[in-house]
Amino acid sequence: MLLCVLLAISLSIDAFSTGISYGLRQIKFPMLSRFCIALETFILLALFLCAGSFLATLFPMQIAEYIAILFLFCFGLCLCLQCFRKQKENKTGFLSFLQQPSRCDKNHSAVLEPKEALLLGLVLSADACGVGISLSVGGFSVLFLPLLAAITQTLFLYLGTFWGNHLQHATKCKEEYATLLSGSILMLIAVFRFFSIL
Repeated sequence: MLLCVLLAISLSIDAFSTGISYGLRQIKFPMLSRFCIALETFILLALFLCAGSFLATLFPMQIAEYIAILFLFCFGLCLCLQCFRKQKENKTGFLSFLQQPSRCDKNHSAVLEPKEALLLGLVLSADACGVGISLSVGGFSVLFLPLLAAITQTLFLYLGTFWGNHLQHATKCKEEYATLLSGSILMLIAVFRFFSIL
């Protein structure tokens, strides 16, 4: 259960920084938009876990677990390295949303509409693909992870927005720092898991 909580927090940290960015810009989150994000997070992560369970049947359990740990560590490392890459030019298209999820308010209406919320949910769940598949391949017990991730992501997004609304004079929150923290947590989980099976 503790593993599920840590993973849910790791997968939701980006939502907190995104929420702060939205709060600083006074962008509102209607209840329907919050529900769309939570539902999308739950469905996507559940699908990734199912895909990982299928792939696990292709490998012996011990080998699959080591592959999963390696993949989880590498995925966390890639997230961390993203923060240190110098962006010589702004990304376009979907990559721009991955780089800065706060751009999902495309029409600048100061209200995150349901269709924009679905885009934000997809962006915030991008790292769930690698994490979900690698966890299932490795035989991790994460039955409640989709539900926990949906709850924590929605909660962190709300808390970030609430905090951002009260920090109007603060400097802009850098979303890259949240990505760095998220990647670090995934790497630590992989390291602890590796030593626990030795």
